[in-house]
Amino acid sequence: MGGAAGMAVGGGALALGGRMAGAGIDFGEQMSAVGAIARLDQTSEAMAALRQQAKELGATTSFSASEAASGMQFLAMAGFDANEVLQTMPGMLDLAKAGATDLATTADIASNVLSGFGMKASEMGRLGDIMTATFTRSNVDLTMLGETMKYTAPIAKEFGASVEDVAAMSGMLGNVGIQGSMAGTALRSLFSRMSNPPTEAAAA
Repeated sequence: MGGAAGMAVGGGALALGGRMAGAGIDFGEQMSAVGAIARLDQTSEAMAALRQQAKELGATTSFSASEAASGMQFLAMAGFDANEVLQTMPGMLDLAKAGATDLATTADIASNVLSGFGMKASEMGRLGDIMTATFTRSNVDLTMLGETMKYTAPIAKEFGASVEDVAAMSGMLGNVGIQGSMAGTALRSLFSRMSNPPTEAAAA
């Protein structure tokens, strides 16, 4: 019995060690992907800063370092440079927590909206506040809102509408059951018609 117990304890320790080692490998691989996509040398100061931020976020938030690195990867894929990623990540964490979504999904959604409206990386805090206010006060969630804005943002920006305007419209449509890509298509059509309206619409 003593020998069996010892083997069980030893086996548990090995399993835990394996999981810990696996987590370390996952983080390293994730950061390597971030560096490759952002075209950063793995020994550069920028890469060291990203790695350090991911570790700090993993130690001080409800997200792991690997999850933080996954978010960084999506931002890099969206064309964000190292400094922009560093600026954006804190706001991204707040948005992910409020929306109850993983960091990778949140980063994908937020970077699409940010780029669509031509906003700067430093404005992620503002965007996060707007999106959080919208999906907590109307019948849409973060994914639906991101889908709507993905369709609408480019033409809304050309028309001169702000992200606040489009978020409010998205929330109002969501309240009557028009959500996601359906709402995005409707708003895109609306802006298209308003940019080149028929005579009666122009007069009105």
